[in-house]
Amino acid sequence: MENILIVVSDVQLLGDLSDCCLDQGLTPHGLTHGSYALPWIGERAAGAIILDTQAAGDNGAAFYRAIGASCSAPLFMLTQNNSETEKLETANLRVKAFFSKPFEAVAVVSQIKSLLS
Repeated sequence: MENILIVVSDVQLLGDLSDCCLDQGLTPHGLTHGSYALPWIGERAAGAIILDTQAAGDNGAAFYRAIGASCSAPLFMLTQNNSETEKLETANLRVKAFFSKPFEAVAVVSQIKSLLS
């Protein structure tokens, strides 16, 4: 099973995404704030990272750069508004896809698994 780091501020969404990962044969690891992500990445290997832009904190651009410098895992961004600013802030990272809220967790995880194959 591939480790998938899920960083979202919404506990319900974290549960939904985690359940869908398990259903798809992936191993989810959930965090509710971006500040926990870098220590986690330093200790474990992630096959992919699902990152809610709202969980990034106040300085999203610096956080995204730190993630990019810390690991080589592809990123899948969950965004409230799918803004150009967020896309520019993550332009130099390995962002495979953006998912705009609202979305169905099962559809997001299925697409992520497909993109990882």
